[in-house]
Amino acid sequence: MSDFLSLHTALSGVLAARAGVETTSHNVANAHSTGYTRQRIDQASREHGIRTSYGVVGTGTTVTGIDRLRNEFLDMRVRAGLGLAAGLDVRASLLRSVEDALAEPELGISSALAATWNSFEDLALNPTDPAARRNVIATLTALATRINTVADNWSRVESDAMVAIQQDVNEVNRLLHEVAGLNDAIRRSEGLGATPNDLLDRRDVALDRLAELVGATSRHMEDGTVKVQVNGLTVVLGTQVSELEWRPLDLEVMHPSGVPLVPGGSVGEYRAFLSETLPAFREQFSDFVEHLAHSLNQRHTNGADIDGNPGTDLFFFDRDPFTFELLVTDPDRLAASGIPFALHDGSNAASLAALREEAEGLVGDPATRVNLDSWWREIVTDIGVRARTAQDAASAQTSLQNTAELARLGAHGVSIDEEMVALIEYQHAYQASARVMTAVDELLDQLITRTGIVGR
Repeated sequence: MSDFLSLHTALSGVLAARAGVETTSHNVANAHSTGYTRQRIDQASREHGIRTSYGVVGTGTTVTGIDRLRNEFLDMRVRAGLGLAAGLDVRASLLRSVEDALAEPELGISSALAATWNSFEDLALNPTDPAARRNVIATLTALATRINTVADNWSRVESDAMVAIQQDVNEVNRLLHEVAGLNDAIRRSEGLGATPNDLLDRRDVALDRLAELVGATSRHMEDGTVKVQVNGLTVVLGTQVSELEWRPLDLEVMHPSGVPLVPGGSVGEYRAFLSETLPAFREQFSDFVEHLAHSLNQRHTNGADIDGNPGTDLFFFDRDPFTFELLVTDPDRLAASGIPFALHDGSNAASLAALREEAEGLVGDPATRVNLDSWWREIVTDIGVRARTAQDAASAQTSLQNTAELARLGAHGVSIDEEMVALIEYQHAYQASARVMTAVDELLDQLITRTGIVGR
């Protein structure tokens, strides 16, 4: 009986070693699979031994399960940083696009302003020169073109952000359904006593992406499912999904309950840019353009054109929709002369050129008023500083996030060196158990073939 017990015990060792080799092989095959968590067999000695005259003899080992070496704390740490890092990246990218649209300094409004003031100075020196008058019209046209280009480029940035946030919300809804489906599959599998490790990996990948997109958080439930929330509102509970909706007219992300969300991640930054950041920039820009048009129009109407007629408005400006249009396109209609009119008088052109240094006509505290050039430089500098600050913050958070990712990868990821060591251990265990079986087989052969033949 004891020989047969030894054979059965050795067989349990062979089977356990085989399970270890198969699990190690699965780890090695998925060493570069996204989101894969390494696995190890969980072994334990069999509980019921065989009582003999000399004591209780063990009956071998058994594989109680295949453990998934996942650390929930590291997951929470990484996901908390994913939303922040994604949001900062989006903010930096959008602000960089806003800054690039200015095309400063060579191709921006500042160089067009400088050319405009210079052309008025040239006209003041020779108000009857047709070339000088045509040059003024050309520089004013270029100024209007560059101002409208900035507005158009910002509109394109807005349109791109609108498309991006809709795509992200669509992806969020797809992932919510994926998590709900995996919840169902995992609950069913665990109910049958199986260990759905690969399904759990797929769900964790989806949860990582949800944290990146909207700052979603998750909590494990007793039945093996996860509950997913965004801004405190539940979006996945078991197999039930609450899809989010992006409302472009309201610039809101809505929960099915009718409550607007304040999401994190990339969606949150797109929403903040569209509802707060870009409107603030446009307000500053429109204020500047409005006062530029007002100052030029006011000075121009104080003079007379080449025929002695009173000057008219140079520009038309409207905030919504943004419209900045040059009204005077005939060089002879430029009011270069003062009133009373004199043909070779360029005093009004000189007055227009003086706007380079003057702050008259601008609103606000007289002690803090600046000229138009300085005002525009302040706007450009503010946007540049904010873009640089956002880029630095994104780089810093990326470094922190990489550290957290590496820590999680060290705990969850597959190390080929470790797997090779485990493979050798299981291989030796398999060989040893097989050798025990061979030894028991030889003993049984001796017992069966040699018993009863002594003395024949």
